[in-house]
Amino acid sequence: MAEKKGAGKAKTGAASKAAKAPAALNTVPEWASTTAVAKLLGKTTRRIQQLTQDGVLETEVPPGGARKYKTCETIQRYIAHIEQKAQETAAASSTAELNLRKLEAEVELKESQGQLHKLKTAIAEGKYIKAEEATRNLADFMAMFKKFAMNIPPRTVKSIAGYADPQTARAMEKAMRKELEDMLAVFVDAAEIGPEEAEP
Repeated sequence: MAEKKGAGKAKTGAASKAAKAPAALNTVPEWASTTAVAKLLGKTTRRIQQLTQDGVLETEVPPGGARKYKTCETIQRYIAHIEQKAQETAAASSTAELNLRKLEAEVELKESQGQLHKLKTAIAEGKYIKAEEATRNLADFMAMFKKFAMNIPPRTVKSIAGYADPQTARAMEKAMRKELEDMLAVFVDAAEIGPEEAEP
């Protein structure tokens, strides 16, 4: 039983010490030296002095003492300074990204304008013609070619008129005409382009 009482007193003593510790941690000294502020912020004393010279941190003279920092205000000012720098960095980064995108868009625009100019020049030089004109020219060519091709059988038969009887000559002309018509039909079918094929 005596051991249990002693153990109980030891626990009570530790508990009372633990109860006193938070009270000490919750108390923040009103004034702090350069060294103390440096430890609180994790910076060197030289950096704290530099921040003071830059106007980020301020010192005051407490009643009856040397220049010091108001602890809470100093920490709050430093945090505000860091937050402001972070916002400025983010804004600068965003501006840089927007500028980069703008430059990329300008480059693409210049390239498109260059390609358009080349195309207009090529059209002006006659390297390209309009689709309607090309279709009309092709139709005209096909009509002329068909007329020319269909004149081949009668001319051929005339050239062999003295070597074959008229019935054989007419049969040859008819066979050649039929062969030409079939070949032209296949050619025209292969050359026709549907609307879905014409558009890229």
